[in-house]
Amino acid sequence: MKIKNIIAVGAIALASLSAANAATVVNLTGATAFRAAANASIIAVLGGAGGCQYAYTGTQGISGTNRAIFKGNLLGDVNKPYVVRVSWSGSTQGILDLADQTPIQYLTEANPTSTGGTNLGESGNPAPLYENAVARWSFSDVDKLLSSRPNATLGGGPVGVVPFMFLAGEGAPAGITNMTDQIHEVLWSTGQINASFFGSASTSTTVLATGRNNGSGTRASILAETAYGAFTPVVQFNATYTGNRTDSYPTAALGAVTQFSTNSGHSSNSGVRELLTRPRQDMTFDGSPVDAVFVSYLTISDALSAITEGAIEMTYNGVNYTADNVKNGAYSLWGYQQLYLAGDATAGETEFDTALRGAVPANMGTAGIPIPDMTVTRTGGDGGPIFPN
Repeated sequence: MKIKNIIAVGAIALASLSAANAATVVNLTGATAFRAAANASIIAVLGGAGGCQYAYTGTQGISGTNRAIFKGNLLGDVNKPYVVRVSWSGSTQGILDLADQTPIQYLTEANPTSTGGTNLGESGNPAPLYENAVARWSFSDVDKLLSSRPNATLGGGPVGVVPFMFLAGEGAPAGITNMTDQIHEVLWSTGQINASFFGSASTSTTVLATGRNNGSGTRASILAETAYGAFTPVVQFNATYTGNRTDSYPTAALGAVTQFSTNSGHSSNSGVRELLTRPRQDMTFDGSPVDAVFVSYLTISDALSAITEGAIEMTYNGVNYTADNVKNGAYSLWGYQQLYLAGDATAGETEFDTALRGAVPANMGTAGIPIPDMTVTRTGGDGGPIFPN
């Protein structure tokens, strides 16, 4: 064989090998409330700690980031390299983007990664690089029937149960300890009520509603469970603040109160936590001092963190949150975490989907409860009645 033919054959072989080992790239979007569990599950299926390389944005670590990229071998198989990119924006927004195949922002493969996690743009690391691409999966706190694309042809289904909790802000007057369906209806339809509605001895305090925007599955779950109506408009408030959530007063404090625009709210749970975990001594409205406190809702994982930072746990219809109370049906403020897959999934996407679903139960942490652990089931969709299994 002539030299030039040997070179040509070698080049073809190398090209074939390169093609065979090319990474499968998959994109996920959806619930910010489930991102910690989702990110942990992705790391688990791509080689685990020390095997999966990843990078992320923001200052809340890999569990709290809205953008991340992961690189590794699916279930440790070196012949199955994958690149997984996530862009968490909210449950109903994620379903919309998946159904319509709308390009959204993802980190590019050019971003540096490491097994310890590269915090892009922080600690001297390079700034993140982005590109637009379409999602092929979406995690959602609610069924697609509560989204703007209820008839979308999507695969998948529930992968866990996600509980929620109502909380009062730091320094709330005694008595603001229980949320009922009736109080919720009044508070979120008007945006504000007197503390006396909760049986509080302080009648000078105004309780302000705050919460997520209308792209949030957490919000849709809450509105469905309380029978307020998942699509019914709400009135919510926001406020300026200073310092970090863990700083002591007066470094950390709430400031000027403003009203969100019609039916709007926070784009992620972190915005809610900011208002629940700061002293309220310095609050003003229209330039005048105001005696007010925020009340809102969070997923259990975020709620437990907020409580350590000063927020106050509330019961729901008189029942405390415990995992056992969710499992046995006593505590009803929960919904199914859905993982939806594009209806035209490729073989590589389907293989990843199977691996990811298998990893979720062991990586849910405080974000949720594995479905096999439940002794009850919910029928009729989110907010529906709870029956024994």
